[in-house]
Parts: sequence; structure tokens; C-alpha cells
Amino acid sequence: MDVARAFHRALNDSNLDAIAELYHPQCIVEHVWIDSHDVVEGRESVRNRWAHDLAQFHGALAGGHRVDVTRVAGIETGWGWVRSEWVQSVTPTAGGATRDTVGYSHFWVEDGLIRRHRTISKDVDRSVAAAVRPPSERRYPTRPLVGIGAVVLSDAGQVLLVKRRQEPLAGQWSLPGGMLEIGETLEAGVQREIEEETGLVVSVGPVVEAFDRILLDDTGQVRYHFVLIDYLCRVRGGTLLSGSDVSAAEFVNPDALEPYRMTAKAEDVIRKAFRITIPAP
Repeated sequence: MDVARAFHRALNDSNLDAIAELYHPQCIVEHVWIDSHDVVEGRESVRNRWAHDLAQFHGALAGGHRVDVTRVAGIETGWGWVRSEWVQSVTPTAGGATRDTVGYSHFWVEDGLIRRHRTISKDVDRSVAAAVRPPSERRYPTRPLVGIGAVVLSDAGQVLLVKRRQEPLAGQWSLPGGMLEIGETLEAGVQREIEEETGLVVSVGPVVEAFDRILLDDTGQVRYHFVLIDYLCRVRGGTLLSGSDVSAAEFVNPDALEPYRMTAKAEDVIRKAFRITIPAP
């Protein structure tokens, strides 16, 4: 699955060398390129075909990305197959209408390289991309729930804070984030939550910290039990707003957190994030 994720990162970076290096020398690639149903064999031939595709189209998503990956999962065939699901948006470099596509790719990974790669996709109207998501049952869970959060940094070195509208932490300032959904990758969950809560589109970087949060009620029963994973992120698009589950969102200087009365843990995560360096998107 790491190989599939690396492929999509390289594609979003338009990094031809990185894309080519992920393929096996005797690879077979089927129906992958825009406006083409070619079947191409061999790394060098595949590299040339990707060079043509990258020259013909550029990404139309926030930050110039071509694809947003919604799921990466293994397929139980015993042959090393991985499936990624994604939304793609590109614009012809020569001019013309933006193309919005949904689809999935199958990767057969052998010895850490893509031996076979094939794609199924269809063009869609951008307005149909939004999906109805069922609510998560958070109170009195039967097992720990996975939450994802983010230390989102601006180019000016400020950190993004949100004021919670719902429990837990209703009315308090904290880092943006929420619950991971079934079948959703950690990175996709972070991107979705940040966009829903703040209107911003982010690039997801390394993990800052993973920890648990267990809250009891007056009788000693577990009301909330979260396993939380916070990522370091950079803004690559969107407009800052107060979206779902938050009543306010703003960027704050890291040395001016005291008036926001955040939890000690949140402040500690922010300090750790500023000790990690990631490139701007």
C-alpha cells in the first residue's frame, strides 16, 4: 500500500523520475492515461507515456494536484494487489474545459515495485462528488475510536486553531480534526476533516504524535475513548471559514496561545510540530 501512496504523491508532484522508479522493468500498464486505453509494457515505455500525459494536462485541484485519494486497501488475492480509489481533476495545458473523473486503480506490487497497473474511471460533474456520510456514534463506545487531527501551519509560521461547537471540548479552542470513517485512509481523513471544518485544503505531512484520550462520566463509565493521531500539514488551497462542528477558526502565533486556554496536551503537540520541518507545498 505504501507503493500506491508513493505513486499518487509523485503524480501530484508531476515528478516523472519518481513515477518511473516505482515501476518494475517488466511492468504492464493498462488504461491508465487520460484519453487513452493503451496497454504499455516496460518501464521506459511507461515513462515516455507518463511524460506525454504530464505535458498534456496539469492538475486542477487545490495546490495544482491532480488526484485526491480517498482509499487505499489491500485485495485478498494472495498476489500483492492493492486498490486505490480517487477523484481526479485536470485541465489541458493547451486550454479547454476542466475534466473531473472518479475511479480506482489496481496495483500488483512485486519486490516493492509496480509489476502491473490498471485503472477504471469515468468522467463526472463536480457537483456530484459530495457524498452523504453517516454520523459516528462517539458516546459510550464499545471499543476505542480513531480520531485524526492536524497542526496546520501557514506560510507565516502561524498555527490553525478551531473553537469546538460540539462535545467533547464544546466551547474550547483546539486543533482541527475529527473521526476517521470506515474504509478511509488516515491522510484522506485528515484532508476531509480540515476542509469540512475550516474550508482549507491541506497537504498532509508526517505524524506529530499519537495518543489516547479517555473521558469518564460521573458514574465512572467510559463516555469517550479516542485514539488520536495528529499530523503536520501545510495549506495548499481553499478559503478560511468556520465550517461543520466549529464556531470559529483562525491562525494564531505559536507564542500567543495562552488566551485560547487550550489543553496542555494540545499545546505540547503544537510545540512538537514546530520542531519538525516539512517543505511548503
